[in-house]
Amino acid sequence: MSGIGNKLEAPDADTAQVSEGLVRLWENVERHMAPAIPPAQLRVLQVVNRAGVLTTTKIAEVTGALPSSVSRLCGRLQTAGLLLKEENCSNRRETLIRLSPQGRELLRAVEGQRLDGLQQVLELLGLPGREAFLEGLTAFNQSRAWE
Repeated sequence: MSGIGNKLEAPDADTAQVSEGLVRLWENVERHMAPAIPPAQLRVLQVVNRAGVLTTTKIAEVTGALPSSVSRLCGRLQTAGLLLKEENCSNRRETLIRLSPQGRELLRAVEGQRLDGLQQVLELLGLPGREAFLEGLTAFNQSRAWE
């Protein structure tokens, strides 16, 4: 059997091949970001952005990183002006982390660069390819399997 039926029967190789292109696109965007930001730091910014305010412990839980590593990452991001730290009034042992305006702006720029890169790829696909890709990407997003 060939074509789509064959791809549905053996999704592992197909999935790896398809996802490789998307991962390369994202990596290419991240390599050319200005300012450059390491992936681990970008991930922390994205987690904090989604939640609004978090503790370093919660960031570690969400990212799967060690709390000590998250603490150092947050320190670097604060020094760079991308995160704000404040004492938790209800628990003085905790520090609350939130994005600074510069952190929000950086994430907007990254998202814009990613969308520009994706748009360039979509333009090469033609209308049927774009529709199929966006349908698949929508289903992937709705699955929330990575959370």
